[in-house]
Amino acid sequence: MPIKAALLTGASLLFLSGCVASSGKNITLEQGPPVQTVSTPYNTLVQCIAGQNVMTGTWAVGEITDATGKIATDLEGTGRFVSQGAGDMVQTILRDAGAEKTVNRRDPRLSIMEVKWGILKPDNFMPMDYYISGSINTLDFIPGAAAEVTIAGIGPRYRQHRALVGLDLHLTDARTTEVIGAVNISKQIFADEAGFGIGRFFGSTLVDVDFSAGNREPLQLSLRSMLQFGLYSLLKQTHPSLAEECEQIVDAIEGVEETTAASGDQPVLKQKT
Repeated sequence: MPIKAALLTGASLLFLSGCVASSGKNITLEQGPPVQTVSTPYNTLVQCIAGQNVMTGTWAVGEITDATGKIATDLEGTGRFVSQGAGDMVQTILRDAGAEKTVNRRDPRLSIMEVKWGILKPDNFMPMDYYISGSINTLDFIPGAAAEVTIAGIGPRYRQHRALVGLDLHLTDARTTEVIGAVNISKQIFADEAGFGIGRFFGSTLVDVDFSAGNREPLQLSLRSMLQFGLYSLLKQTHPSLAEECEQIVDAIEGVEETTAASGDQPVLKQKT
């Protein structure tokens, strides 16, 4: 009974602290980690592309849509699993990769508005030479391994989760609309969880204590990595000499390797075993 009373007291304190936090006064906001630009393992690869000066001409980004059809639903609301900003990521990657000129075709509404107002002349628009389009079209959740051992209410547990993300990118010659490069890329997203549970009866009262910790690979940052690798794979098809200078960077990145699909020469990004 004393243990039960202690648990009820603890729950009451948590409830009361929530009430205090929701009073009329502002609470002190926690100071989190600083704002930063998070690099991916493929940032070095993008820098290598920039050093080769292969992206001559004027570049743009078309639609890179989320075609997975997967929606996440939880207590906080409904949303997409995959970022809707893949096209904006690619536009940034083009600049980082040393594109000679980049024109914004992501949101032409402002330019069109100024044309209608007579402020801007369409003759001043810079035509595209190349543009990249595509879709994120695969998101499969793969059952992972799990293990749990309990003896007399005490024991560890482990669970593993995986998701397979895939996308297709196309490089188009804007002057002729010919597709001069195409690539399919996939990557497994890994997450795991480990814990330890203790369940004990004290008299007629059951006390259940659980400790757990987990790791999850960031999905959206992994998507940026895939898009960076995708640009490199597209450019290799039009500039084979690029591989001589930059392929060793791909080989050196821990946990990934480039393979050749049985149906052709499409590179596939996958986890090493």
